[in-house]
Amino acid sequence: MKYLMRLKKKAAILFSITIFINLNITGCGKIADTKQAPYPSQNINGIIAWGAGGGTDNVARRLQAGAEKVLGKSIIMSNKPGGAGILATQYVYDQKADGYTLLFNAETPPLYPILGLPNLTYDKFEPVLLLVRGSSVIVVPKDSPYNTFEDLIKDAKAKPNKINLGISGVGGQPYITAAILKKVDGVVFNQVPYDGDSSLITALLGKQIQVTALSVGAAAQYINNGDMKALVVMANKPNPIIPNVPTAGDINPQYQKILKTSGFFYGVFVKKGTPKNVTDKLVEAFKRAYNDPKFQQYVISNGMVPLGLTGEEAKKFIKDWQSQMCWLIYEAGGAKESPEKFGITKP
Repeated sequence: MKYLMRLKKKAAILFSITIFINLNITGCGKIADTKQAPYPSQNINGIIAWGAGGGTDNVARRLQAGAEKVLGKSIIMSNKPGGAGILATQYVYDQKADGYTLLFNAETPPLYPILGLPNLTYDKFEPVLLLVRGSSVIVVPKDSPYNTFEDLIKDAKAKPNKINLGISGVGGQPYITAAILKKVDGVVFNQVPYDGDSSLITALLGKQIQVTALSVGAAAQYINNGDMKALVVMANKPNPIIPNVPTAGDINPQYQKILKTSGFFYGVFVKKGTPKNVTDKLVEAFKRAYNDPKFQQYVISNGMVPLGLTGEEAKKFIKDWQSQMCWLIYEAGGAKESPEKFGITKP
């Protein structure tokens, strides 16, 4: 009997030791190996906030291969357009802050609060790299009755809210362009929403809309081929890839102050809270891709200006842009809330 008791006691001790070892092997005990795999240990998802073929999409995909070489993993790119970038921005925000889901987006999130949209500004993300900035050009179909910017403004004044102007959602560049025209010339359009430059181009060529504002890079080939007419570049200086198109700043000096800060920008972001070593690795990868001479040539030949900003410089650029554009939209009557309510300082 005593022999059986001793056997049971030994068996119980062995069982306890086995459980203890197993718990530690699976990471539940103090002696477990807590080393994490170096980043990145798996492929990365790249979420593009606008449609295929648009400016954000083209720039993002141009950087993809160069960044992949540095990271040693694939970046699986997918478009998630809709809601002026909200669908993609919300999707990335809902993922873990681990660097495995990147947001490729444009300038719209800083405008969300005043437009009554979800408050998902870039304050909730870290800029990996601000890539480029650029201007929009107002375009019409090739057989449009509008041959000059003045023609469009004159008719818009005579027909308030009657001319169909395509926009890429509330807060996109065509929307901001319309706000600028309203502020300076007092004209109002019937705004028709689309997913981005690519959809706007299709709509304009198909005459579903009468006018829109496209990024210069997206519109240049159609302008130079005679498929659409360019009325004006929303800038103070001519754009070298469409040098014969006049600028709004030259036509009307009242536009000059606004146009110093206006325009679009593209960047790549991660959710705030992503570990610094992960963000640093991404910055390194995208900077090297950005500095590639082929990418720089692509930027210039598509009428954009290189930025290459990260960290505090990128955050300051975004804040300055937000200040100018939010107050512009508010003063033009396009905002649902005052920028002051959100602590956005007046320029």
